[in-house]
This record gives sequence, structure tokens and C-alpha cells, in this order.
Amino acid sequence: MRLRYPSGIKAGIVLAAAAVALAACGSSGGSSTSAPSGSSGGGGSGATSGSPIKIGTVGQYSGFAGDTSKATADSLVAWSKAVNAKGGIHGHPVEVIVKDDQAVAAKSLAAVKDLIENDHVVALVGNHESGLDSTWAKYADSKGVPVVGGVATGAAYSTDPNFFPIGNTNLTGSAAYSNAAKLFGKSSVSLVYCAEVPACKQADGLMSYFANALGLKHPAGLAISASSPSYAAQCQNLKDAGADAVFTATARATAESFIKQCATQGYKPLFIDSPQNWEASATTDPVWEGAALASDAPLWFGDGPGTADYLAAMKQYEPTAVLNSSGTAGWYSGKLFEAALDKAFDNGATGDVTSQTVYDGLYALGPNFDLDGIVAPVTYTKGKPAVQQVCAWYAQVKDGKLTAPHGYDRICLDGIKPPPASS
Repeated sequence: MRLRYPSGIKAGIVLAAAAVALAACGSSGGSSTSAPSGSSGGGGSGATSGSPIKIGTVGQYSGFAGDTSKATADSLVAWSKAVNAKGGIHGHPVEVIVKDDQAVAAKSLAAVKDLIENDHVVALVGNHESGLDSTWAKYADSKGVPVVGGVATGAAYSTDPNFFPIGNTNLTGSAAYSNAAKLFGKSSVSLVYCAEVPACKQADGLMSYFANALGLKHPAGLAISASSPSYAAQCQNLKDAGADAVFTATARATAESFIKQCATQGYKPLFIDSPQNWEASATTDPVWEGAALASDAPLWFGDGPGTADYLAAMKQYEPTAVLNSSGTAGWYSGKLFEAALDKAFDNGATGDVTSQTVYDGLYALGPNFDLDGIVAPVTYTKGKPAVQQVCAWYAQVKDGKLTAPHGYDRICLDGIKPPPASS
């Protein structure tokens, strides 16, 4: 999400990264590996005969919010096990090497170097590092190792031709939160953002851009701190400004305290949240009753396209994993990687899978690739950053359950383009 409108926005191409970073921290630099071939998860009788395909994933998979962001890696591993149980990708078993970086830039860089130099991965797939890609993007570029899918909050997903997003990027994500207000019948959308991370404030400019494009009013967003004893002033200011929808761009615990404080003051707008860090306990917590969820990846419940396969694989191969949009981002990152290699083999690729095989397959997917209607249409062109249509998925908490009053499929904003990315 980045626009060229309000003057302070251009520097904020890491906007969503900061807001979402709070929703996905924690990793240690440790690693784990999914076993290749049918031994990786039971079920299935497919035999693999080709050489293993090694891929790596780096992310905040422990510590603060690590239990929910780890859903990305868990879902990618489930995908690999499901693929291997059916014989791999054209006979090649997939091996996923998971690196936990504790949300520390130096550890993230070290993890990527280890994956490329020692594990010899052909791609980085389904990362969940919330902006730390800036520490290693140029390194991965120089080594010719593509970055496929993942939770695309960092600037590189919008500016670096070596990054291949499958979900919303920082250039398209803020549109989802603004459009949630419109879908649910509101006329004025604002936000509260984390005071702890300076980049969080950048979300305000992006929401202003998309709100204006959607014909909504946008009272200026306000900072809130997790350590603040009261949010009374912010609640009153937003109430006075007429904001009837508020996006909570902060850690979930902070958002919950804010929502409760506002309720005591009689201020009960539509609260909008990102489900990247969602978990079952939030659904049944009364504080979130009526809240809207604007997702950057397909929903993890209901009867949307592809959901049944995802849930079946998770139940069989990773039954204890958290289910949320971080998880579906990991799953569909694997599906994108699989589709690219299928295309490469269909076009005549033979022998061992290399990074070049992956590149060839990605570029051959053609314009507006959408995984048969599941993800937002995206075009990968050699030497150019990916181009995505602005799409999202929406849910609402009703009577302690997740519902989809606007359907389980993607909702795209025709005619509304994201702002230009700055490199």
C-alpha cells in the first residue's frame, strides 16, 4: 500500500509491515525440516523418484505472537507433506527447511545465508518476517534465489523483481481495511496505530488514500501505546470526529484494551482487524463481537475455492497448527511454487530443479495468474516488480462465530489502483 498523495506517504512503503509486524514477531534462528517423500506425513501412496527440491522459509516463528505467525510455516509444511504423499512435484519430493529468526534483523540475514549457502535451497517460500526482508533482499537477489509468496508486508514485495507475492503487499493491503468499512455500510473510517513503531503511522496516509478513492471520510488516525493506562482521549477524539469504523493497527491485546475503553464511553464503531494473528480464542471473546476482519489471503474457514483441500491437509498433517490468514498465506505460497514448477515441466524442464527452473515457471504463468480464481490476480514479468489487482477477503464475528456475510471468495476493487511504489 503506498501512494503518492499525502506528502508524508512516500517514505512509508513499509506501512503495513509495521502494523503487521506487531502481529507476527518472534524467532530464534533455530530451524526445523520437513522430511521429503512420503515419509513426511503419511497418507497417500505416491512414490517419488527424482532428486529432492529444497526450499526454505524464514520468519518470526516463536516469541511474541510467534504461535500465530508460525501458522505460515506450519501450513507450508502441510502443503509439502500433501504434495509428497501424492508423489512430489513431477516425481521430486519437496523438503521444507524452517528458520526461526526471532524478529531480529541479523538473525534473519544469517538464516537466509545459511539456507542459500549451506542448505542450497532453490527458493525462499512462504516467509513471515514482517519487513525484515530489507536486510537480506539484495543478498538473495545477488544469489539468484527467488522469494515466493509469504506474508508480503515488506517493501521488497512491491519493488523488487525477485519477489513474487501471492497475497496483498504493503501497496494493496490498506485498501482492504478501508473497503471493509464500505462493505459493512460505514461512511467514515479511521484507525489507531501502534505508538511503539514509527512506521505504523504510515498506515494513516495509506488509509486516507484508499478511503478517498472509495468515497469515504477519513478522520486522522491516532497513536496508542501498549503501556498507556487509558485510551479515553483517543476514543473521544474519534467519536467526536464521526469515525464509524476504526482499524486497529496494533497488537491484539492493545486493541482489545482500546475497544473496551471506548465501550465504557459509549463509543462503539465497527472495529476492523487483520486476521494474520487471529486464533480461536479471539472469536469467542466478547470484545470482538461484531468486528470485521479484512484478510490479505483467502479465508481459512467456509466453502471458498480451495478451502476444503487446505483444511483437510492441515487436519491430517499439522493438526495442532493455528488456523488464520497467516496460515493460508503459507499454504498458497506452496501452491504458487507448485504451479510454477508444473508450468516449467510442462514447458520441457528436465532433471534437477534449480532456481532457474523456478524463475522459468513463474514467468510462464502468464498475466493475471490467480490459481484458478483463489488468490488476487498477479502478473510476474522478468525484470519488473509484480503487479497485483487490489483484492481481499472479509469476515465478521457474529455470536461468537466467524461468518462471511459478503461471501468466502475474494472481493476485488475494480478501477482502484494502489499508489506508486518507491524503490
